[in-house]
Amino acid sequence: MSQFIKKVVLYLTISALFSLIFFTYPFYTYSQQESNDKLSLSAKSAILVEAHTGQILFEKNPNLRCFPASTTKVLTALVAISYEHNLNKIFKVSSKATMIEPGSSSYYLNPGETISFQDLLYAMLLISANDAANVIAENIAGSIPEFVEKMNEYAKSIGAKNSNFVNPNGLHSPQHYTTAYDLSLIARQAYQNEILKKIFSTVEYRITTASMHKKPEWQIIYNINKLLRKNSKYYYPYATGIKTGYTVQAKRCLIASAKKDDIELIAVILSSEDAFSDAIKLFNYGFNNFKREKLFSKNQIVGKVLIDKTNQKWLDGYLKAPVYVLQNIYSPAESNFTYTIDFSKDLKIPIYRDTVIGNVYIYSKGYLINSIPVLSYESYEIQPAKKILQNVKKGLIKGTKIVIELLVGTILLVLLFTMVTIIRFKRRRARLKLRATKTIDFSNLHNRRLK
Repeated sequence: MSQFIKKVVLYLTISALFSLIFFTYPFYTYSQQESNDKLSLSAKSAILVEAHTGQILFEKNPNLRCFPASTTKVLTALVAISYEHNLNKIFKVSSKATMIEPGSSSYYLNPGETISFQDLLYAMLLISANDAANVIAENIAGSIPEFVEKMNEYAKSIGAKNSNFVNPNGLHSPQHYTTAYDLSLIARQAYQNEILKKIFSTVEYRITTASMHKKPEWQIIYNINKLLRKNSKYYYPYATGIKTGYTVQAKRCLIASAKKDDIELIAVILSSEDAFSDAIKLFNYGFNNFKREKLFSKNQIVGKVLIDKTNQKWLDGYLKAPVYVLQNIYSPAESNFTYTIDFSKDLKIPIYRDTVIGNVYIYSKGYLINSIPVLSYESYEIQPAKKILQNVKKGLIKGTKIVIELLVGTILLVLLFTMVTIIRFKRRRARLKLRATKTIDFSNLHNRRLK
């Protein structure tokens, strides 16, 4: 019986230890599982990136083609603001611009109405007004099809090569598609624009220039991004924007941004049942599992390049601003940062301080995540005295070559003349020798008469 009790006690002890280890296991194990697509997202496709570098922190089918719905309007805003910088410019509403799908988001603009570019941007990005998107497109490019061409050109120029857009508002079309990765590229570009960044984060806005919207209830608009709304169950205190989207075919879509301490993130969610919930999971994962680390300091010299072989002059290259990356707290090896420094091969003197003389390329897991210009740390130009000396040297070298060539030519001519003279002398001497050795016939001398 005592043996049985001992076995029971041993079993209970082992069970208690196992439970203690299991329930108090460090949080990072869960984090590692999350990084392997264990966030339980409802989205078919999603990606989480650092807002400035594009460093990918999490991805789920990032290159799956999906319908973007109204997240398209982020690209529309980017293209429009790249062509028109005057936000106060008044745009006119055409009857064609107001022809949108019944029941879709709208500011209910009227044909012939006028409204400022700025108010249109707010209407398009806060309440997702499809008519506002059309008005912007027509006034920027002259027609919607021409504006769409500019959208696709812009997308391709920033690397969003797996996308195709057929309208500026995102209303459904089988040929209107993108990917989470492509949208992250577009979102990062928009995030760098201070005007758009301000609009994305605005919760409430008053439209003042719509000529036919005089009633107060038509002038106040509210951002439909629930991450920004304090009265919403999805309110996220670190959220800073960006744009929602929905159609029956696309399901719930969202481009969202958030900032906590010194980390800024962008999440893209496509074809989701609950995009706001997915965004919160992604942001929590990013903020809980990554920390910001300095890769290069401000004004750090990263290398040097030979720019004047004659004078053996090397020029230092430096980075003007510090460079940061996000390091996985629990799995540092996953980040696996490497970088290369490439200096330009066609640098020409003079070079002035802060001239771009190369680039630092930063890679994570083999993917290029950032390119930073390397600047010249000082100016360099050949001084007049040095230029004169160099010209003299060049002249002497050139002159010496000419003299040598002339000497060689002269020597060859002298040798040729000497050889010709010798040959001629030998031939003449041979002829003379031949004459001196001829035989004289004396047999007929007696027949000659003496005079």
